[in-house]
Amino acid sequence: MGFFDLFKKQEAPPPPSGPDAELSALVAKLKDPDPKVRLDACQRIGAMKSRAASARPALEELIVDPDGDVCLAAAEAMSLILRAIDTKR
Repeated sequence: MGFFDLFKKQEAPPPPSGPDAELSALVAKLKDPDPKVRLDACQRIGAMKSRAASARPALEELIVDPDGDVCLAAAEAMSLILRAIDTKR
């Protein structure tokens, strides 16, 4: 490795793939300024049920969202996740 190799643009690692990557992308959308994007993310996370258990803290924050539809969608997603976890016990 030469001196100038230090200044070459390094390639970024590829983004993760699979269900964890999908969930991470959806959790990031929960902070979007557009309520429609947040609403859609809540619904999609809820559909993942127990696989989305790690999204619970982010959904809890949205239960007091300024948009009422987002509040309801976050609460419903939490309910779907918790029910799915309960049925696994």
